[in-house]
Amino acid sequence: MHTPNAGTPVDIGEALVKIDPEFAFGWLRRSFALHKLNRTTEAAELLLPSLDRFPRNWLIRYNLACYACRLGDSKATWNWLDQAFKVGDADDIKSKALEDPDLERFWNEIGKL
Repeated sequence: MHTPNAGTPVDIGEALVKIDPEFAFGWLRRSFALHKLNRTTEAAELLLPSLDRFPRNWLIRYNLACYACRLGDSKATWNWLDQAFKVGDADDIKSKALEDPDLERFWNEIGKL
């Protein structure tokens, strides 16, 4: 039995953004899928426009911190983490960050916060 191709995770995320741009999940899913494909610059660029739509969404800022870290931009990493801490529950975000391999090079500094 042939199963039709449902599309890649990037395609699905893109479709979700087009169908309902006011739903943060599509924006996050598309960028996360791109990041997993080592297309991190593109992931960050496509997630940036969602900031104005979702000013209270900490996960967008957190993901941007992860992408900045993977791209070697320490200043942007800390900027996005700081914004995530201000918008979300800082203790929960810190716990998540201390287990996130994308932020591994900052674990010591994050642990001191």
